[in-house]
Amino acid sequence: MHPIDSAAQAAQNLLVHLAALLTPVGGTAAAIVLATVLLRLALHPLTRSAVRTERAKAALAPKLAPLRKKYADDPTTLMEKTLELHRVEGISPFAGFLPLLAQTPFFIVLFHLYNSSTIGGRPNALLSDTLFGAPLSARFLAQFSALGVSIWIFAGLFAALASVAWLMSRRSARLLSLADPPPTGLLAALPRVLPFTVLISAIWLPLAAVLALLTTTAWTAAENTLLKRGMPTAPPARR
Repeated sequence: MHPIDSAAQAAQNLLVHLAALLTPVGGTAAAIVLATVLLRLALHPLTRSAVRTERAKAALAPKLAPLRKKYADDPTTLMEKTLELHRVEGISPFAGFLPLLAQTPFFIVLFHLYNSSTIGGRPNALLSDTLFGAPLSARFLAQFSALGVSIWIFAGLFAALASVAWLMSRRSARLLSLADPPPTGLLAALPRVLPFTVLISAIWLPLAAVLALLTTTAWTAAENTLLKRGMPTAPPARR
């Protein structure tokens, strides 16, 4: 059996048992939400470490400004001096990627679990359940053409995803306004647009995966708000 199938089968067994315990409050749908929250909670220490690094990098801004001015025409030397300053201050330039790298294998397994009709050669028991009458195996495009009850469930989840994406995009725009100099062109547009790419993914995913996607996206937004409170989100007032 493929390693991903083995991991997905183990995850399925755990979620089936969890769903049985949560039957009074939503069954499989509640289990998907809770499992996603528990996974993000387990990875929370890495996120806290990444935010501490981000704060440390922000504190280096006054020291980096002279370097950018001095080596404005020599990007290679500027990069070397910047990395050297990071080493002196004990800051890893890659620390911010740790949460993403750590959670990727888990979400690959969960995506396989929520996206496959069979696991280990047997029907996927998780996708046989429903959310407010909509099958967790339902996909938006198929339901859109059928105009079934599932379309309204998808509409609610998409609205929630769009709201979270808008909040994240708005925060990104405020942070970009603090950059010196502020980015332009594609570099300025990407942080504003990227949060909305979850909607593109959700169009193709089964309802179970959309539910997990909404949960982890909302967690990310809340986590960033709480951990980064006190960090500047607006440019200082001009005098």
